[in-house]
Amino acid sequence: MAPPGDEFEAQLIERVAQGDTRAFEALFRRYYPRLVAFFRGRTRDSHAAEELAQETMMIVWQRATRFNGTCRPSTWILGIGYRKFLEWQRAARKTRLSPAQRGQPFSEETADQEEAVDASADVDQLIRREALIESVREALRELPEDHRTVMELTFQQGLSYAEIAQVLDIPPGTVKSRMFHAKRKLREILEQKGKGDALWRIVRS
Repeated sequence: MAPPGDEFEAQLIERVAQGDTRAFEALFRRYYPRLVAFFRGRTRDSHAAEELAQETMMIVWQRATRFNGTCRPSTWILGIGYRKFLEWQRAARKTRLSPAQRGQPFSEETADQEEAVDASADVDQLIRREALIESVREALRELPEDHRTVMELTFQQGLSYAEIAQVLDIPPGTVKSRMFHAKRKLREILEQKGKGDALWRIVRS
């Protein structure tokens, strides 16, 4: 059974393929913030993130007829976005811009979601959680880029391993291997920070 929203988004893409601008506007509103968050986390450049998100959605408009429903709409759109990021990364390296592998893996929007706690929590709890989350962000920045990417697509974008394999154009087994090594390395880094158990619970939540 398709996850909630997938059927609706597939219908939007079908209408976009027929030139329906209103359907495209609806799809744009659903995915533009998500894409900006994804790109900002990898590029550390808000302007570049917005441009890449716009370019990705323009490709969605141009290639909507190619969507055949064999994967989730989110997988198809994020796959287009990931390829746009790779193009940006190659150009950035050539012009000696800040390399994407130093990018912060989670956007500010995602951080807001991570930091959301029960409204009844007291100020001390909020402060402690913020400190822990910041430590997790720092640890994630120490991971190799390919490991950070699979973790981001899993925990931020909510994709399955099979969907990540489609987005990155790699075998599902490679996704599992990267995730295994990413989690192991991340836990080592967190333990070295002296609060491994508490930090690891946040990563797994």
